[in-house]
Amino acid sequence: MDFDSFLSQAWDEHAADAAGVAERLDTLVPGLVGEEAQLVPLAHLVHHVYGEHLGRWADGRALLQRLAAHGVCSAEGAARAALRRFQASLALCEGSADERPSMSASDRIRVTALAAASLAERDTARAAALFTEALAAAEQAGLDAADPTNRALAVMGNNLASTLEEKPTRTPSERDLMIAAAQAGRRYWALAGTWLETERAEYRLAMTWLQAGDAAQARHHAQQCLAIVRDNAAPALERFFGFEALALAERAAGNPEGHAAALAQAREAFAALDEGDRGWCQPTLDKLNAGAP
Repeated sequence: MDFDSFLSQAWDEHAADAAGVAERLDTLVPGLVGEEAQLVPLAHLVHHVYGEHLGRWADGRALLQRLAAHGVCSAEGAARAALRRFQASLALCEGSADERPSMSASDRIRVTALAAASLAERDTARAAALFTEALAAAEQAGLDAADPTNRALAVMGNNLASTLEEKPTRTPSERDLMIAAAQAGRRYWALAGTWLETERAEYRLAMTWLQAGDAAQARHHAQQCLAIVRDNAAPALERFFGFEALALAERAAGNPEGHAAALAQAREAFAALDEGDRGWCQPTLDKLNAGAP
């Protein structure tokens, strides 16, 4: 199996079989790497699987160290810096070391946010404290809009919110972290992304507020999502998910007329999807239809 196929398959399977993916990573990874550009996407997967899914901080760091020792990893390249951030994040989660004082402000913030994401399901209080610390440090640092930290915080905010949305139940502190994460994602995608990322961040906020039990806020952000969709003549896929969010918000608010109107728009957008998108969007439409009066 070539590198790209391995990486794609691992991402597809990691949520359902994190331990199996970790075993394959440990066995196959060094031999799969043929060029330096492959190190960062691979290190990202290692950090995510060993950190967020398994909580095997030391094992993850050991594998990242093996990647750092690979012959294609140059001493001063971007891959080396990324590997150091990922290792520092896992060490921070484990509590074995805090390497942030020796890092640049940008790297310190990214390491802190990475650790928060990895701890979200295991230690919500610590994850919330770290994420709050990362956001405060970003505000104080006065980073340039082009600094990669902005994108990192946007991604971490989205991922944290998504992870917490999927929990069947949430504590009050988990609810607060979920909302703060989605709000941070929206704020930082406005700096680091295009209208598309900003629109999807509004969708994320709508879904977060639904899970938080606030239908009015969910409706507001679904409408903001759809306003961006309209302003940018977005394709059918974006319209479909925007109207999905609005239909769910109207249903949660006890508004059958609004729900029916949004559902009709979602169905219309679904009909305009290409065949490939229809396949993976069908379950979402089925759930919407199942909840219709």
